[in-house]
Amino acid sequence: MAKLTINSLLRDAVSVSGKNLPSGKWMEVEANSVITLIKALEKLYPGCGSALTTASVAIDGDIYSEDALTEPLDELSEVVFIPSIEGG
Repeated sequence: MAKLTINSLLRDAVSVSGKNLPSGKWMEVEANSVITLIKALEKLYPGCGSALTTASVAIDGDIYSEDALTEPLDELSEVVFIPSIEGG
């Protein structure tokens, strides 16, 4: 299971479902890629997927801002969704 850090972006994303995340700093989710992680979260918290697919993702400390959906995960992966920062 991937270890997913619970942060304000994730809390905001799942708030549309009317459900609450587990208490604590992280949660474990069965997933072998970022897209399967988002799909699993979407099943638990309907409506959260759109916010998560546009976010950057840190996997084991490496940040992916594009094409992160196909990045593989394993049971030791630590994942953090990060808000995209727009520059100008």
